[in-house]
Amino acid sequence: MMRGKKYQGAKVRLAVDILGLPHGIHATTADFTDRDGAIELAAINAGKFESVETVLADSAYSGESFANTIKGLVDAKVEIAKRNEANMFIVLPKRWIVERSFGWADNCQRLWKVCERRLGTFCQMFVMSFISVLLRRY
Repeated sequence: MMRGKKYQGAKVRLAVDILGLPHGIHATTADFTDRDGAIELAAINAGKFESVETVLADSAYSGESFANTIKGLVDAKVEIAKRNEANMFIVLPKRWIVERSFGWADNCQRLWKVCERRLGTFCQMFVMSFISVLLRRY
């Protein structure tokens, strides 16, 4: 599942597995579009995503050109998880997986506000937050 989240001036895109554990993290400035950031994430981590058959993404990544680009980079089909049209909270299947991962990262006090001057440092803090999640879990 791919999804992006905006943090003051930076945007993070995550590629997670079915357990919510990250396999790809990519941070960009906030002016990057979601699709361009996801394409960069797929291009950087193309070797890691060889066994991926389906990429589940939210509605920000819809479109035939995005699906074709991901098919060319990762050789996987893109499936869009649509939001609920009702104005009430309903847990949607598979969509909560990446939201849970962002929730785990938000527990890290250093990420509530972007204190780093460089995106690489911010991305490493994101990695450190997931390392702490794994250490607590196992």
